[in-house]
Amino acid sequence: MVGIKDVAKQAGVSVSTVSNVLNGRVNQMRKETLERIEQCIKDLHYLPNRSAQQLKSGQVKMFGVLIPSFMNPNFASLVNILERIAREKYGYQIILGNTNRQDEQEQRFLEDISSFGIKGAIVVSANTDKPHFIKAIEKGMHLVSFDGLLSSEKNPCLIDSISMDNFKAGELAASFLLEQGLSQLMFVSIHGDIISRFNKISGFKSELKKHGIDPVGKELIIEKTEDFGDAELMRIGSKAADILLHSRKKLPEGIVAINDMVALGMISRFQSLGIKIPDDISIIGIDDIYLSSYMSPALTTISSPLPKMAQQMLKRLIDRIEGHNLKPKEFLYMPKLVCRDSVKIL
Repeated sequence: MVGIKDVAKQAGVSVSTVSNVLNGRVNQMRKETLERIEQCIKDLHYLPNRSAQQLKSGQVKMFGVLIPSFMNPNFASLVNILERIAREKYGYQIILGNTNRQDEQEQRFLEDISSFGIKGAIVVSANTDKPHFIKAIEKGMHLVSFDGLLSSEKNPCLIDSISMDNFKAGELAASFLLEQGLSQLMFVSIHGDIISRFNKISGFKSELKKHGIDPVGKELIIEKTEDFGDAELMRIGSKAADILLHSRKKLPEGIVAINDMVALGMISRFQSLGIKIPDDISIIGIDDIYLSSYMSPALTTISSPLPKMAQQMLKRLIDRIEGHNLKPKEFLYMPKLVCRDSVKIL
């Protein structure tokens, strides 16, 4: 079996130099030395002994990522960015957990990664004030929250929190519709006590209030019909379209959907019934998933700077894992409007 000494001998360097490469400590290394060692590792088909690394350092160069659902394209994009940056910049790998927003699954995942010597995780779209998260923090697990619960007087900031300004996203969506002369507006969301959803709706209402306009009825909250699964999001959008068609004499002029998948489901259903988008009704989403630009009509949406947020998450988490003492902070990133074809323009 090939060992680290074999790599060092073939590359003409010390064992500690090879170890530095394996552990991502290459900032002071000459480029040609790094390339030579990497080529020797490849030529010899050398695989580092992760168990030995863990015994020596007390940890492995891995971290967990907890997401609510593999099926949500926005979460999939985030994981793809996190994996690439973690591997290329920091030499870390990720372990992915699909939690279905279930407390038991979240707790089990944290316990499992801890048992493997993994000391950090990024928690996506979850309320990290739950007991199992608090317990994990108390046991030394480093957590970074993405699009989760922000601090308040009642809930002090225990971990880093990184998010798009969801309140601003709701404001931007409402403001754009109002600018097009549309005043009969509604927000369509999904049932569930998620802080990002609450903030988007609050921003939407706030913008209408500034203009002295009331939303069309109360926001339409659609119940899920399955246990969980964001593959259901387009069906939720379709269901919302049916409810609006059968419960109202007149459709709203414009709709803000909680995310792009719900918006796309609504557009598909409306168009199948002969309702034209955006001539008969304008629809705007929030997320800017890759599908949105390929639909017909292409979806107007609110986009977040996902790569910048991913970089911040990784820097904060890995700094903590590697022993830096950082005070927990909140990072809010500004969304931007992406204007396409699903909103009728003046």
